[in-house]
Amino acid sequence: MARARIDDKGRIKLAADYLHYFDALPERKVFVTSTDRVVAEIYPMTSWRKMEEFYAKNEKLPSVRRAAFNAARFGAECEVDSQGRVNVNSELKKELGLEGQELHVFVHNRNRIRIMTEAAFNAQTLDAETADAKADEEEQIAAGRP
Repeated sequence: MARARIDDKGRIKLAADYLHYFDALPERKVFVTSTDRVVAEIYPMTSWRKMEEFYAKNEKLPSVRRAAFNAARFGAECEVDSQGRVNVNSELKKELGLEGQELHVFVHNRNRIRIMTEAAFNAQTLDAETADAKADEEEQIAAGRP
């Protein structure tokens, strides 16, 4: 996990380890959005296209419709620049309160980078610490976890 800030031009600079991840991809375009209005996510375009396919196949589910709507509302395509910076659009920054504070940045599910405020990170930490581990494992096994 790394820490970062949004600069005065609305960009977040990715740590060198994350930049290597994007350097290995066929294109440097990314989609920056939030599906839950809590966590920002940077998707390589190949991963984002898979998310769009998932949304299209599951559009009858209310949770999927909400996530797809949020992603479209707050999302924007951009390129990772040569210095590892990614633009975060102003509506997304405002909605999630990303400006003026240190942010938690980490790879999630090996297909995207998550950006969390301190408050969002603390809430997720508390949830992880108080969850029923056995119930979580059973749920994941039922869902086909390898």
